[in-house]
Amino acid sequence: MAVLIFHVCPGALTGGFTGVDVFFVLSGYLITSIILPDLRLGSFSFREFYLRRIQRLLPNLMVMVLATLLFWVILMPPSGIAQIGRHGLWTLLNLSNFYIWRNLGGYWDDNVELATLAHTWSLAVEEQFYLLFPGLLWLLTRWRMRRNWFWLMIATAFSFGLCLHGTFSHPAATFYLLPTRVWELLAGAVLAAFKPQSGILHQGGIGMRMSARMSELVGWAGLIMMVGGFFIIEDGRSFPGVVALIPTMGTMLLLVVANQESSVPRLLSTPLLGMVGKLSYSIYLWHWPMIILGKLQAELYGLPQMMGSLAGGLCGIVLGWMAYVGIERPMRNRGPGRSWRLAMVAAGFCLTVLACGWGALRKAAADTSAQFDTPSFHLGLFNAGPSEGLERIATTIPFQDVRFPPTPSQDEDAWRSGGVIHLHGRERPQVVVFGSSHAMMYSRLINSICDERSLSAAFLGVPSTSPFFEGSVNTNFPTQREAREFDETRRKWLKEWRPEVLFVIDKWDGRLGDPKLFEAKLRSFLSEVSPLVGRVVFVTQVPVVKGGNQFNLRELVAWRMSRGGGLPKLEPDAGERLRHQAAAIAVAAVADFPNLRVLRADLPFYLDDGSIRYASGRTFFYADDNHLTDMGSEVLQESFQHVLSESKVLNSD
Repeated sequence: MAVLIFHVCPGALTGGFTGVDVFFVLSGYLITSIILPDLRLGSFSFREFYLRRIQRLLPNLMVMVLATLLFWVILMPPSGIAQIGRHGLWTLLNLSNFYIWRNLGGYWDDNVELATLAHTWSLAVEEQFYLLFPGLLWLLTRWRMRRNWFWLMIATAFSFGLCLHGTFSHPAATFYLLPTRVWELLAGAVLAAFKPQSGILHQGGIGMRMSARMSELVGWAGLIMMVGGFFIIEDGRSFPGVVALIPTMGTMLLLVVANQESSVPRLLSTPLLGMVGKLSYSIYLWHWPMIILGKLQAELYGLPQMMGSLAGGLCGIVLGWMAYVGIERPMRNRGPGRSWRLAMVAAGFCLTVLACGWGALRKAAADTSAQFDTPSFHLGLFNAGPSEGLERIATTIPFQDVRFPPTPSQDEDAWRSGGVIHLHGRERPQVVVFGSSHAMMYSRLINSICDERSLSAAFLGVPSTSPFFEGSVNTNFPTQREAREFDETRRKWLKEWRPEVLFVIDKWDGRLGDPKLFEAKLRSFLSEVSPLVGRVVFVTQVPVVKGGNQFNLRELVAWRMSRGGGLPKLEPDAGERLRHQAAAIAVAAVADFPNLRVLRADLPFYLDDGSIRYASGRTFFYADDNHLTDMGSEVLQESFQHVLSESKVLNSD
């Protein structure tokens, strides 16, 4: 229920995603409770265990994957079919977490947020656990029958240690992969494996011999921790980490009193919650694809996104119930006709694999009617830092059919030696560029102007990294130490070069959570760098297309044009106010920093009615919803030339 609410409206339950962690603990406990008694009696069958898992989980899963692919083919522009097909194949093989990690990025990235099968990462973790855990438990029971809980506890602690280390050093891998998430499943397994003969626990689970008062305290403490986590946990980017102990420990406490006669077990055993429990797997499978399709349909037809999200969530519940009644419950029957049911599962699996293979092999083409020239985007050519994430950009839906010219191989730490430097006849860089991918977006244009004027330039742009000296805040560097070192290195180069012009470029609406804090950071940065450079140029952000991060813009425009009319109107997104605030704060700072200039890169991309000027003739200016193509950047050539000409030193040269 928490996950469903979070996916429909994240702001309503900021920590609702931790419902998955609750599920991991329950899953580890339940599966151990199923396996361990049979192992101790010598009656456990690996074959029967895996056949039961197949009957329980696979039929509903493959129907969901097939239906998601079909819904997309019928309702949506076609560029996303290939991604769904590829992801569907990995999902069927219980490797969805690996696919997302390698191809889509972190759980909080836009690519994952809009992937219709993104929720299957947790199912992959669970299935990988089911695949390996019975063998491990069999070995422990065979070798250390009286101490298997102890070795499970050691494994839990080791996995938790990996999780703590990886949350900050390798956050995406830590979030998705089994070694750093298995501690939550093993925590439940430890409870189920704890010896009844200890005198503390009795046979049949972990019902502790405790007083009624103690049972009430433990139960309510567990419930408060579990439910409280849904409300108080907000920063998913530092998750799992230590904070994951809140829902995990809360669930463990609830399991401790599960067999007690107290109010909490009675509350959680009501018929309504019991039905939710029975439907939970099916609803979890179906809700997310329907929410994503609902959001995208709302964007396509100009409806509020929340309306689409609510409609999708409702459809997911209805389809989940129908799939439970018509697919999951009948197919899990182990009575007469089981061999036929297993044959149907095998045939359905082959059919779904063929359908996903067909989708995966479809050639992605955003502009099938050839309304526009194919745009190019030299994003990686001026990357001075880690390239993680850049490789997968070309495979994402917004950038499909955008030409990424080949770039020469360069060091991941080019910033240590001054970044990407072009010495156009000068011994030191006279023009320096700081910023994120938005700085890299303009770097080709800036470099061409510098080449014409024989001005040396250094490009210190790194994706997702602030141009300010903010250390580890919103950085693409793998460790906080490297992020801080990057700041110190940039300071060093400015002091050594004393350039005539420093460009400061970023996606400012992502930095403007608090305008006062942003202004303080900007002024602090200017106070430090202004004495070191001849001129600081703050480049404002171009307008961002509303809903554009969910589609390929050229495909969306062509799709709407095919339904009648000329170029459709594209409006700025809700961050418009923040971008204007950032520009106003920079303009106000000019009074206190005379060598500051504000380049209004946004103004050429508005039409008279306030909508976005995203194309002219066959030229398309936008690569995705917020980055300009090479030709889009060229629109600002005169503006950049003018700023460079204003410098007396550069102008006299």
